[in-house]
Amino acid sequence: MLLGQAGLVLLQLTDTLMLGHGEHGGAVPLAGAALVGNFVMFAIYFAYGSIGAVAPRISQAFGAGDDRGVGVAARAGVVLGLLVGLLIAVALTAVTPFLGTLGQPPEVVAVSGSYLLLVAWSMPAALLTLVLGQTAESINRPWPVVAVMVGAVILNAGLNWLLIFGNFGCPAMGLQGAGWATLAARWLQAAVLLAWLCQSRHTQRYRFWSVDGGLWPMVQDLFGQGLPVAAQDVLEGGSFAAGSLMLGWVGTTAMAANQVTLGIASLAWMFPISLSMATSIRVAHAVGAGDMPTARRTGIAAILLGATLMAACAIVYTTSGLWLARLFTNDDTVAQLAGTLVTIVGIYQISDAIQSVSLGALRGLVDNRVPMIANAICYWLLSIPTVYLLAFTAGWGAAGVWLGYLPWMILTGLFFLWRFLKITSTP
Repeated sequence: MLLGQAGLVLLQLTDTLMLGHGEHGGAVPLAGAALVGNFVMFAIYFAYGSIGAVAPRISQAFGAGDDRGVGVAARAGVVLGLLVGLLIAVALTAVTPFLGTLGQPPEVVAVSGSYLLLVAWSMPAALLTLVLGQTAESINRPWPVVAVMVGAVILNAGLNWLLIFGNFGCPAMGLQGAGWATLAARWLQAAVLLAWLCQSRHTQRYRFWSVDGGLWPMVQDLFGQGLPVAAQDVLEGGSFAAGSLMLGWVGTTAMAANQVTLGIASLAWMFPISLSMATSIRVAHAVGAGDMPTARRTGIAAILLGATLMAACAIVYTTSGLWLARLFTNDDTVAQLAGTLVTIVGIYQISDAIQSVSLGALRGLVDNRVPMIANAICYWLLSIPTVYLLAFTAGWGAAGVWLGYLPWMILTGLFFLWRFLKITSTP
């Protein structure tokens, strides 16, 4: 699941790595990717939440031996993913004309509009891929997802090389070329994964391709269950997007450094988010089988594993921030600031693991509303004022944005852990 999840991260990482170099790269394209990434981050968090009930529902049916239930939930998930993806594409398209009204540097706004449109219309494919991947993972077939992901990353890197830099007679399109590469890679990835899931001999008994009258009620039910999850994720992602937009008030260099930092941080982010998804599925399997003690052991083991892995990541980030930043950009000013931010990111790692994996365990229990309220308090009532005070009142700039979230993330993670242990405790 970690390797399958890597596809979403590695597409972004490849874009960041290639945009940071050459005459068609540098601070402005990186800052443009950061500006667009703020809106895409908000959209992806909403999307993840909206389909958040799909994997647990499939997993519970799989754990209960209900083949028809697996098929119905998967088909409904595909429909829901496409509908949410189209909604996001339309919303991001509508946002494009207003990029210049947010107080961002003019040179950054100038290169961002076309890139945002291209990424927007790759989102239905990204959501379809996510649902199909979660379906395969929920029935213990993760490896084809990995194979398709590797192909998509290679295709994206090749198209970036052609379209960003203008190799082999292609036009040198810079940031817009990265958008075309992402669009093509995501749609091809979705098509190949769909073809495999419908045709594989290992999935025939679930009849993913059949149509029955229970589809639309299931779509509505999944969306209804996913809304609290979407609210949780939007509260978190929207808060980080708001903090990133504040970096535009600091300047182009801060935006470019933030994009480099996000790219580097995403390497570690794959571990807790993938472990969170795996934990949600395994906890749901146990709940579907009526085995709460196993659900509790699964959650505890996953949280300990996540904290251990991220402790190792913390050591790397806090000791090698500048070296990592210089891999992504040849602009020394951007690299220096990004190196500082990566060091701060290292401090996040253990608390991020506890928060993410505990939340995944709660989602496997279909416990969504209380975590939603906790996220609202953490990321908006507490974090945003702290970010503003540190970044502007205290004058810490980009470092203040990243440090402002840290204490409240730690507190929220501990709360999620306590709640999981409380729900799964035996009388």
